Amino acid sequence: MLISVVVAVYNTETLIARCIESIIGQSYRNLEIILVDDGSTDGSGKICDAYQEKDDRIKVVHRKNGGLSVARNTGIAHATGDYIAFADGDDWIDTDMYEKMAEQAVGKNADLVVCRYRQIYSGYQLDGSTNKITVYTEPYSMLIQCLREEEEFLIQHAAWNKLYRRDLLGEERFPEGRWYDDVVFSAKILSKVQKGVYIDSALYNYVCQREGSIMSAGLTEKYFTDLLPSYIDKESFLKELPNSEPLCLHRYYWYKRLLVLYRDLFKKENKAVRRHKKEVVQLLRERKSTFPEVYGMEIAAKTERIKMKIFMFSPFLFRVFMAVNDAWILPLRLKRMEKKKC
Repeated sequence: MLISVVVAVYNTETLIARCIESIIGQSYRNLEIILVDDGSTDGSGKICDAYQEKDDRIKVVHRKNGGLSVARNTGIAHATGDYIAFADGDDWIDTDMYEKMAEQAVGKNADLVVCRYRQIYSGYQLDGSTNKITVYTEPYSMLIQCLREEEEFLIQHAAWNKLYRRDLLGEERFPEGRWYDDVVFSAKILSKVQKGVYIDSALYNYVCQREGSIMSAGLTEKYFTDLLPSYIDKESFLKELPNSEPLCLHRYYWYKRLLVLYRDLFKKENKAVRRHKKEVVQLLRERKSTFPEVYGMEIAAKTERIKMKIFMFSPFLFRVFMAVNDAWILPLRLKRMEKKKC
């Protein structure tokens, strides 16, 4: 079974060698490694070329800068493998990642195999691996698991901790010209999975803090020009599914994030970002009719229903409520929890 590994490379000359070394050093040898140099202006492209000379499994594609989604789509176009995987140039993978994933793909005849990832911060790492293996055989079951956002299952929408059967991708591609390109892409792919496997072992090392990365950018205009539209597109796609549970789950966690976003916007000094407060209010008010179904789910917390009721009555009172909660109620709860532990 040939695995095509697509690596998007852009201005990571101090990190890309570590990423490439981790792939060529895999215990699973039948790999096609496609390095897509997305118009790097540093030495990243030359480093990729040097590795191509050393290992005949490596193909280097140089193109003008088009963004992460364009680089990934370019890689897919050049891939010939039975399965396709993705990696980002500033991350790296464990030596046995593709061996373990290929074993599950073949053994379970899986459309998609997902693994846990290790979160790499400056000075420490987070790894909640249990080494359990979960198999999904019901329609939408893996999508629902992802949307439930449980820490025990780090499926999520990231592209790089997954091994995709080539047929599963079909003609689906990452939306171009937008950050957070995997939000809608992953929802569409997960909805098509007939059999999936989740390996609760951290095999991918995800660098969470790096200057210039998307995830390190914080709350910027991109959140509103790219991420919010991605969530709206995801909502539109999930509406088309015959099963309503994925849509309700998406809305529940999205609404939670919008409430937090609204509160956080008042703390921003950037006026261009702060002006989006009205946009958040409008997004939630337009979806008021969905609240009974969303907050009627078993997973919906009572506190979230209360927060939304207060917000819909008065966004100002919601801010006051959250300020009191953060300053007094939450600290008291934490103290009580500490006393119970003692």
